[in-house]
Amino acid sequence: MSVVNPEAIGVFGLIITVWCFGLEQLGFGIKGGDHKEIGKSLAYIAIFFGGAAQVFTALSMYLFDVLKNPAMSIYLGTIFADYGIFWLLIGVFFLKGGDKKQIAHFFIVQLFVSAIFLYKAILVGKIWPLGVVLALICGLFAVLPFAWYGKGAIYTKIAGALNILIGFAALPIFLHALGL
Repeated sequence: MSVVNPEAIGVFGLIITVWCFGLEQLGFGIKGGDHKEIGKSLAYIAIFFGGAAQVFTALSMYLFDVLKNPAMSIYLGTIFADYGIFWLLIGVFFLKGGDKKQIAHFFIVQLFVSAIFLYKAILVGKIWPLGVVLALICGLFAVLPFAWYGKGAIYTKIAGALNILIGFAALPIFLHALGL
């Protein structure tokens, strides 16, 4: 029986989400926009593309061992689960609000979790493109607390640039998952 690789939908969701957030962080297309409405729009993108798509991918990898390698399915499934749930949380935050300082602290925790994912990618020889994507994500989580603490607009711009780079670095994973 042939099994479909769900990675494509998870990585597609990641790419769409980081590009949309990155463009907003860089200030493209938002001049004169209603920031409350922009936040709601980003929330929906985070919930459906960033969150639901990656959680679906994680569950598929856990339940169906689509890679025919249980250890790799668990590893990649855990990455998709972590970032999928991360985006669900961010989406709810953008809709309902909350303490920005606490979310900034959450980014620091995510930095450590992402560093563990990166370490494992290096150990198993998945440096390009997965390791590069994870290294960029680590960079993003290192910068985001400063942006959310309001330490300067430069941190938001750096976060935006890192989000765009994450999307581009993830394209080879997406294309491979599509069989291209």
